[in-house]
Amino acid sequence: MYLENPVFNARYIEPNISWYVSYFRGNRGIARVWREPITWVLKKFFLKSYFQKRVAQGKVDIPYLELVLTTKCTLRCESCNNLMQYFSSKNQYTCTLEGILESLDCLLENVESIQRLRIIGGEPLMFKDLPQLVAALEQREKVRSFDVLTNGTIGFKEALLQEIKKAKKFRKVSISDYSNAPNLKIPLKQESIFKSLKAYKIPYSFLTGGIWYKVEKIYKRNRTKEGIIANFHACGMSCVSLMSGDVRKNQSKVKAGGGAIFVCPIASSLSKLKGIEEFSGDYIALEKGDLRDRIFSFYAQDFFKSCDYCQDWSKPKENIPAAIQADSVLEIGEDRD
Repeated sequence: MYLENPVFNARYIEPNISWYVSYFRGNRGIARVWREPITWVLKKFFLKSYFQKRVAQGKVDIPYLELVLTTKCTLRCESCNNLMQYFSSKNQYTCTLEGILESLDCLLENVESIQRLRIIGGEPLMFKDLPQLVAALEQREKVRSFDVLTNGTIGFKEALLQEIKKAKKFRKVSISDYSNAPNLKIPLKQESIFKSLKAYKIPYSFLTGGIWYKVEKIYKRNRTKEGIIANFHACGMSCVSLMSGDVRKNQSKVKAGGGAIFVCPIASSLSKLKGIEEFSGDYIALEKGDLRDRIFSFYAQDFFKSCDYCQDWSKPKENIPAAIQADSVLEIGEDRD
């Protein structure tokens, strides 16, 4: 059933193939000279049938997962695609180390692998237990590789550098380039970050470009079901995200239900901003029991209520300078017909 579903193939089979190809190629260098032809043979004749067979056997390989640690950020980018511009001190989400690992372990009990895991925020370097999280991810056999994305405004502490250096499954640090942002109110620390990472011989990439697309105001647009499905297909975002239900508020641990997996970071942020009850059917609740079929069906579905909050992705995107700062916290607009 799933293997005949084009959405499932696009969101699950093809990303698994792409990850394996990327991982096998390895870092740039002379090794790619002999790995390229082997990679081509694997991709053309082996990998698709390999992952199809694993699905038929009920084996789950998550191709890509973003681990959302916090909605706190040093910036308030007006067109942040993860909706950090809508969070204030009153509604911030920050997990605890115990809570995020509990949610992740619940998922790992139901899968054979997570091929690639990315640590994100907000700004993940604002999460005080990040060194311990890196060490914990390294110990989880089913997590095949992981990396971290930072906005380049916070330096790397020695404890974090040491844990990343020891982690054999850590791929790289990705650093956003906001050097041409027109109205930043906080200094960038790119050069000192580069220096620290080089000193510890930690791989990194600098995400140059300086151009984003404009993200329109978020509000419930009251589309038809067909319109919501069409918007999902027009978007094509593949950034499946996990948030725990365990949050830290005023340094106290507050239990807010179990964690969940969402179709994208917009959807996971909306679950905190609007309440998760509004998005029933959109997410995988991480709870005791066999979740394998629910995971497969999640990758096969193309109707998500959260897609009704986004702009019309079938229209041309408007390019803007990266990281334009909002003057104040934005509010989700009223429902409109």
